[in-house]
Amino acid sequence: MSLSWDERNLAQGRWFRTKLGPLNLALLRRHDEWRISTWEGEEFSELPEEGDRQDLPASLHWERWDCADDDSSVRLLPSFPELPIIAKPNTALTIAPGGNALFYIGIPSNIEVHGECGTGLRKLTSISTDTLSKTWHGDRSEGEPCYSLRTRARRHFDPEDWPDHDIIVTVDLYNEGEEPFEFERLFLDLGHFSIFDHEGRLWSNACRIRVAEDEEEGNHITYEPGPLGPAAGAAEVAHARAGKTRHSSLRRAFASVIDVIN
Repeated sequence: MSLSWDERNLAQGRWFRTKLGPLNLALLRRHDEWRISTWEGEEFSELPEEGDRQDLPASLHWERWDCADDDSSVRLLPSFPELPIIAKPNTALTIAPGGNALFYIGIPSNIEVHGECGTGLRKLTSISTDTLSKTWHGDRSEGEPCYSLRTRARRHFDPEDWPDHDIIVTVDLYNEGEEPFEFERLFLDLGHFSIFDHEGRLWSNACRIRVAEDEEEGNHITYEPGPLGPAAGAAEVAHARAGKTRHSSLRRAFASVIDVIN
């Protein structure tokens, strides 16, 4: 089943469905409402990709949002999880002083549903394609919640290493210190990453992180305008939610986490 990120029209009484990873989503235009139903797995696999309201199973559970009678435009967009993430390498790697190492990180995507509501499209909801465990980054007196990834950062890109619904983030770590640096984990805020589509696979713009001697002073991040390597030239489909920037800093990017919350 193909998934389009383009805006489309949905007439009164019509619906369409799509799938990304384990997540199935159906969107119905009914009366003065947008209605959204989600489920996982192969249930209702006999449903076509679109149809009339009477074709839908009665057992579907719907969430509803109001709109005007003549609203018809809708758009699906990929997005990152709402919280920062903790990524660990497939195996620990020591980076020499002045050396660098490139890693590919897969992050499960969300699907945002934007529906026309009078004056234009507005975000109705964001639905995750995977359930991630929450953890705590920092110490007990100062830190923040984040998600722990199940998949591992890898040195080379192989499509088989990540699920199709993961967004691939390319991170180049540069050790600017005078001592070897052992990379065991990375805390990464996702606010300045846009999302791109390359041959059906989602990517983000790449970044380089400088490993500082004193993490309390912050690790400098440089953002590229687009993805690297096999996805160079990919088309941007979703803007960075905190806005695009060329540079930022991240405090305690490589510090330990306290515990898994759930």
